Amino acid sequence: MNDAVANLLGLCRRAGKVISGETAVQNAFLKNEIKLLILASDASKRSQEKFMQLAKENSVPAFCYSSKNELGFLLGKAPRTAVAIIDEQLARGIAGAMERGEVDLCTF
Repeated sequence: MNDAVANLLGLCRRAGKVISGETAVQNAFLKNEIKLLILASDASKRSQEKFMQLAKENSVPAFCYSSKNELGFLLGKAPRTAVAIIDEQLARGIAGAMERGEVDLCTF
C-alpha cells in the first residue's frame, strides 16, 4: 500500500496523534478527542454501526479504508478495526486525500 493516506497514517503514528483499537477509540469519543475516524473495510456489521453512530453523534467525519490487517500494519500493531486521528491538521490532510480519490475507499 503506497498512497497518501498510508503515508499520513504513518506520520500520525510517529507524531503520537493516532488512537487505535475499538476500546481506545470508544474512550476517545467519550473525551471528545477525535477529529477523524477510519474504519476497516472488513469490520463487523455491529462495529460499523456502533462507530458510525458515535461519529454521527459527535460530528466526526468517518471513512472506511483498507482491511483490519493493513490498518494494523500501517500503525505497527496487531489488526485494528477502528483508528482515530486526534490532530485537526492531520485529520484534514487524510480526509482531503480520501475525498480527492487518492485511495480506494469502501462503503458500508
